[in-house]
Amino acid sequence: MYIIAEIGINFNGYLENCLKMIDISVDAGCNAAKFQFFTANGMYPISAGKLDWKDADKEYSYDIHSAVKTFELPPEWLDTIMPYCESKNIDFMASVFDIDGLDFLVKKGMKTIKLSSYTITHIPLIEAAAKTGFPIIMSTGGSTLSETEEAVRCVQKYHNNLTLLHCSIKYPTPLNEVNMGILDTLKRAFPEVDIGYSDHTFEVSDAPVQAVYMGATVIEKHITLDKKMEGPDHFFALEPDELSKMVTDINKARVDFESANLSIDKEIYGSSAKICHDHEKYLRDFAYMTLFAGKDIKKGETISAADLRILRPGKKKRGLEPKYLKLFEECLVTSKRDILFEEPIVWSDIVG
Repeated sequence: MYIIAEIGINFNGYLENCLKMIDISVDAGCNAAKFQFFTANGMYPISAGKLDWKDADKEYSYDIHSAVKTFELPPEWLDTIMPYCESKNIDFMASVFDIDGLDFLVKKGMKTIKLSSYTITHIPLIEAAAKTGFPIIMSTGGSTLSETEEAVRCVQKYHNNLTLLHCSIKYPTPLNEVNMGILDTLKRAFPEVDIGYSDHTFEVSDAPVQAVYMGATVIEKHITLDKKMEGPDHFFALEPDELSKMVTDINKARVDFESANLSIDKEIYGSSAKICHDHEKYLRDFAYMTLFAGKDIKKGETISAADLRILRPGKKKRGLEPKYLKLFEECLVTSKRDILFEEPIVWSDIVG
């Protein structure tokens, strides 16, 4: 089993918390400590809007772009974090969301690339990641089977060192919406790659254990120093004692799997349909990446790839999928109307 402790953004702006959470991951027996490497400008438009949400205790309302900026992992911290992981004999890992971030981390020495569910249709990023030749772990939450296949085939043009993680993009995910049966679909559709599971449930290990019973070899789970800390990813994450219990339960489940001493929970198994399920549609629309204007573009002006940005929409209208960036690289494309900075690029802007 390969167990990833998802630190993500839960360090709350303090390097000391990063190091504490690495220690917690080591003590629990995890194999990797994972962060998220992004910039607000590379993630959302400035005009992405406001987000209202609530956890178990409080209600929140904040500007999306401004909030995301507070979650950034400062690049200079990597000079401390990466050697610290090495000294503790745990793999450093970070999800990447754009090609600049990917290139930066590869140059820093990251050896395994993590791609989030929200980049599974970001074919330019997936291709750049595959070209490195490094192993890729790719989450698939909210995607259809055909979208997953397109991502897989993109990687396989360069290598086959790929692990697909089933997950649900709902935070937290109720056990009856986990749909672990999708692991069966991934196994049948892509028998040549490894499978795993990224868990967003409240429960410590119910879903991860079921994933192991179904053949998962990689498990990922969010962790926190304290569920009551402020931020969107704390309240459903595991505290240190819970993380240790999950690792113990996963390792026992692997032994049970190898001896065929197991039972599948029908509620957690749910559906095997690899579709965007109803509970995932909001975040898919909100966070799956799309093409936006990177500047004001005049009617009749040629649009180059350099004029565009690949971002999450937030509350804005969605544009074309990132794979269509190639159209602007290889063809002469002109604008059919005036397009303002940070407006989504849609088909009616360029054809018809």
